[in-house]
Amino acid sequence: MPFCWMDEKIDPAPKSSAEGSKEATETELKERAALMRRLGYSKADALHRCLGNLAWAYSVAGTPELSPARVRKLVGEVYAGAS
Repeated sequence: MPFCWMDEKIDPAPKSSAEGSKEATETELKERAALMRRLGYSKADALHRCLGNLAWAYSVAGTPELSPARVRKLVGEVYAGAS
């Protein structure tokens, strides 16, 4: 009896941890902005919350992987898709 997890092929060139971490941060930020949009928050409120959460997350451990300009762009994309 074959098991699907035994036949899976492993990616020969996995992403570096920095690339994966940045993608995870972007995904989390977009999900948070989308949630705030669905809850009826304005784009400015969502942007303020996302920037604050990112700053808080990196307040002890260095600088965030995403620039404020990138955060603004991601939140803008989420709110542009709402129309």
